[in-house]
Amino acid sequence: MNTDLTAIVTFHREGLLAHATLRSYLLSRNRAREHGINVQMLLLLDNADSETAAVVRHHPDLNGDEIILDTSAGDCGLARNIGVSHATSTYVCTLDGDDLISQDYFQRHVVYAREAPERTILHAELVVSFGGTEHYSHQVNPLTMPFSNDLLMVINPWISAIFAPREVLEQIPYEACFPRQTGYGFEDWHWACQTLAAGMEHRVVPETAYFYRVKPSGSMNQNSAALRAIVPPTRLFGTWGTP
Repeated sequence: MNTDLTAIVTFHREGLLAHATLRSYLLSRNRAREHGINVQMLLLLDNADSETAAVVRHHPDLNGDEIILDTSAGDCGLARNIGVSHATSTYVCTLDGDDLISQDYFQRHVVYAREAPERTILHAELVVSFGGTEHYSHQVNPLTMPFSNDLLMVINPWISAIFAPREVLEQIPYEACFPRQTGYGFEDWHWACQTLAAGMEHRVVPETAYFYRVKPSGSMNQNSAALRAIVPPTRLFGTWGTP
């Protein structure tokens, strides 16, 4: 059977939080399969601690056809690139190891993507933040909201959880940042810029929600902000220097 979607989940040091996260993702996987959509779970243990690795490997909802990889990328973007290199599906989505999704998340994304223009990148409609803060917001939908690429000079209008045709992520991989060494950060922001520069369309999938756990401290975005990291140079805003 052809694989419609590979869900790439990156785990680090989530510990017991990974249990609820994986249960949420596997429930959505099962719902999609009930509707004839084949979802492959690709679970990346990127420098994961022993507790997180044990929670993932021994989760009671695993059915045995998941792919579990031990990696040591040490960078969110590079870890996702490794996941993409192991995918053979039509579509790929990225997920974090301590978040949650609506139960028909995978199903709705695949159904929407099949009717969308080629190379369209999709995002959940709602982001519900919980943990360190509690609020919800609608993600920017260029189809229905005022939008300019210039917006990305000051903010990334989408969270890091994305859905796209596999060839999009092969054509435009994530940029490694390593903010402590390079001063660059926010790999998902940079990736959004690069895809827009390549003429790709971003859309929101109606009636989908991503539940985003806000850590009190220690997230990659918080670390990048604390280091005053900047987004790497992007074609969206031109080039400079010697050609």
